[in-house]
Amino acid sequence: MTRQLSEWSIGRLLMTASRLMQHAWEQLLRQHGVSHAGFVILESLQEGPLPQRSVARYCLVTDQTISRSIERLERHGMVTRATDPQDERRQLVTITERGRDLHTRITERVESDPLITGAIKDADQFRESLLEVIASLEGKYDQR
Repeated sequence: MTRQLSEWSIGRLLMTASRLMQHAWEQLLRQHGVSHAGFVILESLQEGPLPQRSVARYCLVTDQTISRSIERLERHGMVTRATDPQDERRQLVTITERGRDLHTRITERVESDPLITGAIKDADQFRESLLEVIASLEGKYDQR
């Protein structure tokens, strides 16, 4: 007999909630024509241009993976790349106005979408709890 949700372990509940949240996010991002990786790249550039390697670190992916994602965003006019004037070996990635507008639209939609945030009663407390879980697990397991 299947156990009731209320009897599931916290880990299983987190994995299930994560999977369902991921589906909701993916659907929302598809509606806006951007991938999850693309959205995270746009998020990383909100404070200003970054070297491509720093974007990869922010996104927790390899330089090669980030390069392909940045190329897609660049083709759609969301970001630009240029040689860093202080180090010609580096590429600086900059969000465009179009990319910033897209990021804003998605962020506003997420914050108001009941499917994504509506079930969370105290969002600030929930956020703090998630940050504590992430901090306690970060670096303890191989993320590959």
